[in-house]
Amino acid sequence: MSGARTERPINRYQPPDWHSRNEKLAYNARETREQSLNLRKEAQLLKNETENRTKWYNFENNMKLSQRAMEIERWQRELEKLLHEVEGEAVVLDEAKEACERSIEALTIPLDVATECISLREGRREYEVVRDPVEHDLQKENQLIERIRIKLKDVCEEAWDQLAGLEDVRQRLETDLEDKTEALKIDLDQLRLTEGSAGLSHKPNPTRIPAKSVRPEAWNDFSMTNKSLAERMMIKSQKLREYIFRQIEQTTNDLKVQTDSTNFDFRKRMYEMRRAKDEIEYQMRTIQEQENNNRDLELAIQAKEGPLKLAETRLENRTTRPHVELCTDLPLEGLIDEVEALKKSIHMLEDKLDHSSFDCIVSNQALWSMMHCRETLSSLQAHLRDLNEDFNRKSQALSIDQRCVDIRDRLKTHDQTIKNQTERNMKLAGTLRKTQRYLENSTVAK
Repeated sequence: MSGARTERPINRYQPPDWHSRNEKLAYNARETREQSLNLRKEAQLLKNETENRTKWYNFENNMKLSQRAMEIERWQRELEKLLHEVEGEAVVLDEAKEACERSIEALTIPLDVATECISLREGRREYEVVRDPVEHDLQKENQLIERIRIKLKDVCEEAWDQLAGLEDVRQRLETDLEDKTEALKIDLDQLRLTEGSAGLSHKPNPTRIPAKSVRPEAWNDFSMTNKSLAERMMIKSQKLREYIFRQIEQTTNDLKVQTDSTNFDFRKRMYEMRRAKDEIEYQMRTIQEQENNNRDLELAIQAKEGPLKLAETRLENRTTRPHVELCTDLPLEGLIDEVEALKKSIHMLEDKLDHSSFDCIVSNQALWSMMHCRETLSSLQAHLRDLNEDFNRKSQALSIDQRCVDIRDRLKTHDQTIKNQTERNMKLAGTLRKTQRYLENSTVAK
């Protein structure tokens, strides 16, 4: 019994195996520790790298947001300036258009004056209805006013179209400015956000590109196009405004020249009519003097009848003297001489009456002619009536032209008003050119 075995029934390892296993476990432990150390180092490095990358991304994007905000602010300032200038140009262009409309309204007075003068001169009678230079100038003045009205009306319509174009540009600038203001607010809000800000959360598909997104180049080109369009429209508006003022000034001068020409022809025509009236008055006085002369001759003849009858009666009565008393004495000779002298005087007066000469004006040309007054007395009186009627017609025509001249005095006050308005327009145009000179040097607008 004392020799029975007490060992457990398990495998027994030899010491070398035991040492070998211990060395293997120690090696594995060392390997595991080294791997763990390397892993910790790599994890720490990765942590540092990701943290630095996160901070850099945040810093870089903050810089990009800041630069983007600055770029938007730059465009915002430029668009605000352009918007202000476009609105100012629209105001002054509207003033130019109103000045053009006032010029059209101001044509009413010259047109009324010309029309009234034409209508009044239709009241001339018979041979005084002459197509003279005054009538030609009045018709020309009327036609000129109508052409000016059409021209200024076309300019006003062009100004209307230009104002509509400026309004369209203004709306484009306003829309662009509003969009940039909103975009700037959004970017500044993002720039102010931090990790500690409220409302942060994960978003579904945050890296998506929204529909209708544009490239930065297209974004910049859009505002550049609006700027270029605004500058071109303002330059066009300025040129149109200056053209409007030039047209107002030119048409005013043209009308003034025509008005002066018409007034000159009025004065010339009235001078001619006064001369014609004076000539007719002279002819009428001449004829009247001739008639008075004829009456004086007839009275002189009648005055000789009494003495002739007396002398003839004496001679006849003395023929009854008796016998030797019927002698040719001195009284007989004296009475015979008296009768012959009286008859000769009467014959001379009658001959003078029958062959009296006077000046006669025919068809406004001075002609000398000898006429027998008794034979042409009725013709002379008829001619006097014709002269009197012609005198009345010329007096009436002269009165009409004088009335026209008085009516045209209204144009003097009108011309002064237009001159003052034109000077104001020119001054306004010059001031605006100085304040908006920058557009002339704009390469974009060109």
